[in-house]
Amino acid sequence: MSDRRIQTDREWLIFIEKDIDTLDQQIYHAKWTITQSQSALERLRAARDSLLAQAQEILDRLDGKSSA
Repeated sequence: MSDRRIQTDREWLIFIEKDIDTLDQQIYHAKWTITQSQSALERLRAARDSLLAQAQEILDRLDGKSSA
C-alpha cells in the first residue's frame, strides 16, 4: 500500500470517527427526549385520571350516591 493511500485511509477514519461521535450525541439526545416525553405523558395521564375521579365523585353526589 502506498504512503498516499495510507494517509487517505487515515483521513477517512478521522472523518468517520467524527461522524460516529456526532451520531452518538444525537442518539443520546433522542433517548433523553423520549425519556422526558414519557415522564410528561405519565404526569398528564395521572392528572387526567385524578380529574376523572373528582368528576365521578361530584356526579355521584349529585345522584345522591355515596362515594366509594
